[in-house]
Amino acid sequence: MTGQASGRNMGLLLNQTEPGAVRIMQRSLEVYRALAGGEVDFQLREMPQLIIASDAAQARAMGRRPRDERSGPGGERSRSRGDPGQFQSAGPRLAGGHVVGNASVVDPIAATFAFVEAAREAGAKIHTGTRVSQVSTTGGKLRGLVTDGGRFAFDAVVLAAGRWLNELWIPAPVSIGRGWLLRAARLDYTLPWIVEDMNWPDRDELGRVARPPTLAEVAAGHDQPVAEAFVIAQQPAGDALIGTSLSPSLRDPDEGLDMPRRIAARTVAAAPGLAELPITAAWYGLRPMTPDGMPLAGPAGPTGVWIHGGHASIAMMTAPAMAGWLTRATVGGVQPPELADLRVDRF
Repeated sequence: MTGQASGRNMGLLLNQTEPGAVRIMQRSLEVYRALAGGEVDFQLREMPQLIIASDAAQARAMGRRPRDERSGPGGERSRSRGDPGQFQSAGPRLAGGHVVGNASVVDPIAATFAFVEAAREAGAKIHTGTRVSQVSTTGGKLRGLVTDGGRFAFDAVVLAAGRWLNELWIPAPVSIGRGWLLRAARLDYTLPWIVEDMNWPDRDELGRVARPPTLAEVAAGHDQPVAEAFVIAQQPAGDALIGTSLSPSLRDPDEGLDMPRRIAARTVAAAPGLAELPITAAWYGLRPMTPDGMPLAGPAGPTGVWIHGGHASIAMMTAPAMAGWLTRATVGGVQPPELADLRVDRF
């Protein structure tokens, strides 16, 4: 599956992540396929993904990558290579790349509504516009939640507050990363792939975003990007999303305001044929990051308090599977083995 960046449909490759994440994503894809028969169309579709090298150094690095990093969701190895000439004729000019099959894509906003409607049909009551300000516990056991609508008693709660998680639960090991995207006008051709360059760093290089910045780093300018990459994903209506970036964030201040310019410059450098493409919008999203890049799912400590968060840029790819496993744990009393490596106290 492709992932979500900044709250919109954009991508990290399924097969660029570690095996544990791949297993979670494969299960999430099964959930999406089951949900696709419902009332809300969230444009679940499969399309190949082209991993490109925009210069000779990237091409050499691509050749050194283990073959299993070019495997599709089902484990099959892609033998095709991107045809730079074909892509150049569509506009951009590239050094070449590998085509990876069977990437699955969803519209994240529509998919969210699809889950909401499925939950309502199953009997769930959904309240919007109610702010939870405190988790109330006594003697190591949950009492309930304090909200701006009053206090409510619960036997169990799952804290899935995204970037606000450690406001509700301070011990949650979550820091914040900020990522930007651009929206382009309708292309006058159809891209046969989602295209992503090789510039996204490995997990070890992302460590600066996986922890809060120090006071000295804030003084020096903490919001310098750890990653900025050329990615283009054409949408069903013909328009396209272009990105993406990741930088440390303090959440509320104005940060990284030069990122639209930087993303545009990187895109033009990798794909000069896109230089005249109109850009209609730019926005950022805030990503809850964990020290090892994997999400959090499991007991928070006090009996009845559970956490589901820290998904960074892969939330739409991992959350559906993890939510199902957490339901088995909180409602059914079953401890799914898939949650063992995602426990909150692993750090």
